[in-house]
Amino acid sequence: MSIDDAVAAVLERLSDAQIQALAAAAEPRSDPPTDFGQVAAGATPSTVNAITTLHTAWKATPGLTGAGIALALRTGLAARRQAHACRGRPVWTGPGSVGEQRLTAAVLHELLTAARERILLVSYAAYTLPEIAADLEAAVTRGCQVDVAFETEEDSAGAYTGPSHPFAHVHGINRWHWPADQRDGNGVLHAKLLVIDGRRALVSSANLTSKALAHNLEVGAVINDPNLARALEDHITQLMAARIFQPSE
Repeated sequence: MSIDDAVAAVLERLSDAQIQALAAAAEPRSDPPTDFGQVAAGATPSTVNAITTLHTAWKATPGLTGAGIALALRTGLAARRQAHACRGRPVWTGPGSVGEQRLTAAVLHELLTAARERILLVSYAAYTLPEIAADLEAAVTRGCQVDVAFETEEDSAGAYTGPSHPFAHVHGINRWHWPADQRDGNGVLHAKLLVIDGRRALVSSANLTSKALAHNLEVGAVINDPNLARALEDHITQLMAARIFQPSE
């Protein structure tokens, strides 16, 4: 096995603490230590095998020092931690949510209260839900820019029937709509999206209604990858800049 594959196997199987211990043991050595496999406390057989394979690959790679091994392990560990931090999470409304799966209403509240710079909220059906209204008011109070875009009965030619001005009493938010003359055919604004500070997002089938957030079977995903969250935000802001989305009166 190549040294690259051996390092990858170690990163796949060892815990953070074990990888750090292995890097510390390797760093001062010019050659693989004979007791390399004993470094990781509580190692399982598969973990020991991965370390043994790394030991063998190190021996077979001329000029490779322990400092090089340590650098590779620590760099890989940092990348693994970053990937874990950016990993998405499932979000549900309805029965059977377990483990890391979260309820949609709880995730909405968590994200809205975490906003420090800006909020972008898009929904098809939107009702003035008191909990969300309170979160939006608090965000405005702490200086967040809040942009909301909702479907309207007029713009959808009656395809949507619901409140015309949800969250009307929440002052300081920027309201947007998709005018009928900017639509192709009978299209409707059907997206459900929340982006926080351009860094985190929620994409969901759930509308902003009590039924969707408490009773329906709805599914979505929290996105913790800043690049993806910003790409979602950018698409909507580009529609605004192009006047495809326009300010609501």
